[in-house]
Amino acid sequence: MTDVETKFAYLEVEAALCVWECINDWTLGVGSAKTRGDWEALRKNTGSAELRHWSIDLGQWALQVYDICTKHDRDFFDCIAYDWEVIPMILDFINVDGAQTTSGVELPAPHAVASMVARRHLSAEYSIACRHEAGRQWSYSDLVTDHEERTEQAFTLGEEPRDFVKWLGEKFDLTSPT
Repeated sequence: MTDVETKFAYLEVEAALCVWECINDWTLGVGSAKTRGDWEALRKNTGSAELRHWSIDLGQWALQVYDICTKHDRDFFDCIAYDWEVIPMILDFINVDGAQTTSGVELPAPHAVASMVARRHLSAEYSIACRHEAGRQWSYSDLVTDHEERTEQAFTLGEEPRDFVKWLGEKFDLTSPT
């Protein structure tokens, strides 16, 4: 042990590992993951060792964002995977484009990111609910996917998925299977 001993909580270690996994996916194209040029450039300029160590700080920052999002509802992200979906969604709001090293990247305020993450997550959940309704009402769940911009507008306006999908199907003269 060194003179200065650093201890990490289990959740901090888990978050750092999930961050490192995401960085590898984005920079190495692991499995079916698509690489991200901005993160690939940062890895090339910074090196794997520095990025791996930076995963600790990013993990702690991501936990702050996660805690804000789940403060009033511990089950807020209940239907999606923490490591494969939540952590990448949070990291997606870090601008690394053009950074030569990790010290050149400024992490945005956790509260600001939490608001954007929550909105993105709720919008995705809304789309899922609308797809379900479109399948039930019109036997055509892709109706929502075909009209993503209008679906996003309906989400923003607070329309109920059932009512929105009914209106959308009627607008395009769809015939209900029942």
